[in-house]
Amino acid sequence: MSIPTTGRTVARRSLWRRLVDWFRGTPLPPGPVTRDEEITYQPTDDSTLLTALCQGDVYEFQVHTTLVWSAFLPYHDLVAEAGEFTASARDTVRERIWEVARRFSAYQSVEAEEAIQEALTPQWCYRGASGMVRCRAKVRVLPDPRVREHLLPFERRKLDLEANTALALLRADRFEQVARRWQQLFDTLGHDAMVAYAAQLADPTVSVVVTSLVNQRRASAVELAKVLQQASKDHENVGLYEFASAYDAALQTLRRQMHLDEGGFPIAAVESGAES
Repeated sequence: MSIPTTGRTVARRSLWRRLVDWFRGTPLPPGPVTRDEEITYQPTDDSTLLTALCQGDVYEFQVHTTLVWSAFLPYHDLVAEAGEFTASARDTVRERIWEVARRFSAYQSVEAEEAIQEALTPQWCYRGASGMVRCRAKVRVLPDPRVREHLLPFERRKLDLEANTALALLRADRFEQVARRWQQLFDTLGHDAMVAYAAQLADPTVSVVVTSLVNQRRASAVELAKVLQQASKDHENVGLYEFASAYDAALQTLRRQMHLDEGGFPIAAVESGAES
């Protein structure tokens, strides 16, 4: 049983005081005693399960309903009036639920709940011995158990898809962080053979990738060096010495940057040993 809402009430006389007034002949106040503020009463054990046919008249919605009562009456009078009109209120709720439920398919329990709650939003009133009481209903709609069983595999697949997507995005984020870090190292250390050797000290897997990258870059540089060397010779043979000198200068710059000798072999280790 819910706790009554606080509010100012008209003073009620105690039993002893009423006995004293009766002996003295003091008349009782006419009419029921009412409150100045509306109070609410929601029985905690009043939840009722109703079934309502869905669209197609094959499956059913499971509708849990709860009645909520309110009035400008003392709390015990409101509770008494609610007990008096509960059966009638449940009939009203049942009729409204049945009318709305058939508009929705068995898979639309959420939409059906919103529509049923909207149909039950207008309050209706009852006039009892103690005064006027208002009633409204709150509902929760669940799908037919057969529909839930049918949808269970699809929901599992949806969960798996969401989990796999989250894992893939996490992997992509981590890969981006690692790739950017290695890119910073390459920009700082370069891409020569020494970097490939040093990568073996960090991570064997990364070492394989870096070695492949260095070898590919060196092979491309060797091919480019051959092209520049041949272009320099061809222009020199036809007397275009300025172009020949330009190609030769580009060739020497490429070899120096890639640490290659005239045969295309790396010389970074040799130069490093000479410097030391």
